[in-house]
Amino acid sequence: MWLPPSKLAKISKKDYASQVETLRIRLLQLQFELHKADFPVLVVFGGVDGGGKHETVNLLNEWLDPRFLRTLAYSEPTTEERERPRMWRFWRDLPVRGQIGLVLSGWYSQPLLDMAKHHSDQQRFEHELQQLRTFERMLSDDGALILKFWMHLSARQQQARLQKLAEDPQTIWQVKLQDWEHLHLYERFIDASETMLEQTHSANAPWQVIDGSEPRSRHLRVAQTLADALERRLRQPPRVPGKRFRPSAKKQLDKVDLSARLEGPAYRKRLNKGQARLIRLHQRAQHTQRSTLLVFEGWDAAGKGGAIRRLVRPLDARQYRLIPIAAPTDEELARHYLWRFWRHLPRAGQLCVFDRSWYGRVLVERIEGYASAAQWGRAYAEINEFEQELVESGIRLLKFWLHLSPEEQLARFEARKLNPLKHWKLTEEDWRNRAKWDDYAQAVEDMLARTSTPQAPWEVIAGNNKQHARVAVIEAVGKAMLRY
Repeated sequence: MWLPPSKLAKISKKDYASQVETLRIRLLQLQFELHKADFPVLVVFGGVDGGGKHETVNLLNEWLDPRFLRTLAYSEPTTEERERPRMWRFWRDLPVRGQIGLVLSGWYSQPLLDMAKHHSDQQRFEHELQQLRTFERMLSDDGALILKFWMHLSARQQQARLQKLAEDPQTIWQVKLQDWEHLHLYERFIDASETMLEQTHSANAPWQVIDGSEPRSRHLRVAQTLADALERRLRQPPRVPGKRFRPSAKKQLDKVDLSARLEGPAYRKRLNKGQARLIRLHQRAQHTQRSTLLVFEGWDAAGKGGAIRRLVRPLDARQYRLIPIAAPTDEELARHYLWRFWRHLPRAGQLCVFDRSWYGRVLVERIEGYASAAQWGRAYAEINEFEQELVESGIRLLKFWLHLSPEEQLARFEARKLNPLKHWKLTEEDWRNRAKWDDYAQAVEDMLARTSTPQAPWEVIAGNNKQHARVAVIEAVGKAMLRY
């Protein structure tokens, strides 16, 4: 049993003041060291209403340097937030490396309340807890230090605490009507909380259950735990690399029929038909508020840009977004690599097209050494979990790999050199990538084998003939939008 926690001893004002002075100096020194470190800190606060979460967060804001500290407090989701997956707003707000994020009413609040209010069942509740474990594991694997504090009060203590807050003009704002409603659900809330604490406690994201009835002791316990965890982590030696990666033996690219062609009147007829159907289906998607997310990957000069242009050309530009992905910025490098993709997810009813995507982690970052073997090796599972979450939220997800032969790529490179409208597309990087064709081919085979899932399969498009590739993409998108 996690609850109730051991009762904290009372501390006199004099002893409290003495300990606070020493502890504040230590915390500030550690925060200064953290600012130069390569990991963020997330301090998650949960617990019963009136347990002291807000007071402790306010105190940490007073004690720590506000330049490197963010308070992430959440209330009811906005319309913009409701139109995206549940975890979108939490990914969006992640602190950068070297900073501390204090999380109030975070990712645990809604699943707990839904369970306590019987708006959810046990199966759904446990599935949501699994998503939260996955979220925290991703952040922890990427280096984040995660601490979670549960502030507990008995039902009697909670009622007394709420009454005391409501009677003080300086704290009455902390008490909401829903707090009194939740008091009547106390037993249900505690039952759900026991399950949550049990299933989401881990070595990399542990829960600390704290008696919330003694404010001074509570403040010191949280601050001391944070200081100890920071010091351990800052003194920790570098991580040992993960297990060795085994390349896939499958050769799916060899099975692609690159002789497929489509030209002349037949091409124009199928293109026009596919575009017309796409217009109707996109209008229906807007009406039903169903989002579509398209991912385009492929060899340099394989025709991604041309296929995308034909795809969106007939659509209302207000209802789709093109997201071209280049090398990550400093802001993006300071967070988990999936952060920049989460923040671009479409609103309900929109079409979103990623020209390159999160698969850069297992392609260019793998081959060029921008990600360690441990980082890109675990990315396959992280990507599958990310995409599963998108699909479960109602997003229609399609992924295209545009394939062509080395000979056709070379011919297109040479043609670009002579075309004043296209020579800007040809860079030294394209030639360097071509010299590593075999390495990239193996990375693509691994990607297809490990991330083509029932909920998000890959469509490998033969791209030696551009007209065939464009129509194949448009028809595949139309077919998927018609089916779902």
